[in-house]
Amino acid sequence: MVQNWRPIEYKFILLGDSSVGKSSIFKRLLGNSFSKNQISTLGTEKAILNFDDLEIDKNTRQNFKIVLFDTAGQERYRAITKSYFKDSKGIILIYSIDDETSFKHIETWLDSIKESLSDWKRSGYIIMLLGNKLDIAEEDPETRMIMTEEGENICSEKGIYWGGECSAKTFDESQLKEILAKFIKQVYNKLGEEKKDNEKKNQQIVLISNKLNDKKRVKCCTPK
Repeated sequence: MVQNWRPIEYKFILLGDSSVGKSSIFKRLLGNSFSKNQISTLGTEKAILNFDDLEIDKNTRQNFKIVLFDTAGQERYRAITKSYFKDSKGIILIYSIDDETSFKHIETWLDSIKESLSDWKRSGYIIMLLGNKLDIAEEDPETRMIMTEEGENICSEKGIYWGGECSAKTFDESQLKEILAKFIKQVYNKLGEEKKDNEKKNQQIVLISNKLNDKKRVKCCTPK
């Protein structure tokens, strides 16, 4: 088994409308208790999360250092939020399953990402969609506005990763970290595939260059 104990560092950001529970998820990932009176984030908040000895596959284990940013969902902070897209390797896009508007705004958030990163699908950038406030739907099914299948379907349609549904209230730190760990593996595997593709392209470029150089040598050395 390959074991690389030097941590790989990824920058992730939490994205979504105001009041979908981004800050509550952020705090829970840090081991804090759930608060009904969570104050909306103004600008951004940053935290470091360490995932040690994470099993990528049967043959590979790796340490990861995740620099996680919680961003404001209010319109007036969008310019600040966009500045955090660059140099990130993943976005966790969150909606509330009891709020139809937050789900409809997924399109708006994706458009915002595409405007900022025109080549996001080729940049090692992965987006995970996560439905929050599962506890509310479990307590009263009639409050559920977005069915699980709708979340899965939009992920298939838009080519983004489905993280599932969660609750910042009833999920503990380990449960939320398990969701994040799966996302880390997705990012790691995508970057690995892209690295292989780039290496192949570089090899092809070198091969073509060598062939051109060989032709030049033959041409210059051929007697007239």
